[in-house]
Amino acid sequence: MNQTVMGYRRTYGRFGIRNQVLVMSLVQCANGAATQIAARCGVPAITINTGCGEYHDQENRTNLGLIRAGQHPNVYGVVLVSLGCQWTNPQAIAAEIEKYGTKVYHLCIQDEGGVKRTVEKGTTLVNQLLQEGKEMPREPFPVSDLIVSVYCGGSDWSSSLAANVTTGEAADLLGDAGAAIVSAGIRGMPGHERHLIELAATHEVGEHILNIVEEYRNDVLKMTGQSIADVNPTPGNKAHGITTLCEKAISNLELSGNRTKVVGVLEVGEDVPASGQWLLDNRQGGNDVYATTALAMTGAHICLFTTGRGTPLGNAASVTIKITGNPDTYARLGGEMIDFDASPVITQHRDYRDLGKELYQQVLEVASGAETKAEALEDFSWVTPPFGKI
Repeated sequence: MNQTVMGYRRTYGRFGIRNQVLVMSLVQCANGAATQIAARCGVPAITINTGCGEYHDQENRTNLGLIRAGQHPNVYGVVLVSLGCQWTNPQAIAAEIEKYGTKVYHLCIQDEGGVKRTVEKGTTLVNQLLQEGKEMPREPFPVSDLIVSVYCGGSDWSSSLAANVTTGEAADLLGDAGAAIVSAGIRGMPGHERHLIELAATHEVGEHILNIVEEYRNDVLKMTGQSIADVNPTPGNKAHGITTLCEKAISNLELSGNRTKVVGVLEVGEDVPASGQWLLDNRQGGNDVYATTALAMTGAHICLFTTGRGTPLGNAASVTIKITGNPDTYARLGGEMIDFDASPVITQHRDYRDLGKELYQQVLEVASGAETKAEALEDFSWVTPPFGKI
């Protein structure tokens, strides 16, 4: 199998698979201007509902989300848009982003003379960055330099049988090639955490995983008076064939494969430091946009996103490949929203390992520039999750 991809060299020693340009608002009052600039240029806008009068915990969360977006290896340049009297510090955020070699410009609405002038100047700067990115040549990089995340959203009866086992096999093939894999979904682990613990490279890593799940169970019960199983599976999961949290957990953890050892645990906002599989401790947020943003904040180039029911969700920095095992979902939504059809495992009795090889090849094609459905839809979500323990 092909062991190289074509990407863009970054100054800090890694590579990117896109030369994305982001327009980022530093305060809710600048969201409109940032959105207008991004819409004119067809690039992602990252907006926030904070940035003013923040206490330290919220300030740190806001800054982390913006900084990690700008530091992402798939991002070539950033235009920051502020109002001028916000709490967030444009110079400090720009300095952190620039450490990773990303080009950064800052526009202040009050200094530029209003929204219209800010939008005009921002449009010029974004188009300039886009042109620079287009002129940058791709060059070969080993698959071992890739970072790929895995996530399951909108599970149904087909997820465990087809999509997740196929994706887990592709993840193992990437792991075999030396790539890094990032898994998440702490909220969907209880009841089958043993699978990930058995993949732990050391006793300490296995114990850490066990402690995370046990702490999460206890914290949820203490804070809400309910168990995790009272709210997970969701009504949509239950309506489409998943009846218990344990069933959902068995399905979700298929994404982690069966061979690639879990070498460590990451907190939200930490870089993936080496190859192997890493568990992201994202217990603070279970909805899909929080989880996929948290996964992107690790520096993952690509997210393999399985969905039984279908979702258009993409990401502003990480490239999303959508996979379904449901033949009806693929028939209805495949043309617009789904990149890979794993349903032949069910409908044609195909071996999931063979389909895993096909998905692996598609990952390499996307890494080398092939457009995904979420990119074509311009679905560029980014919502910074709360971080740390619940």
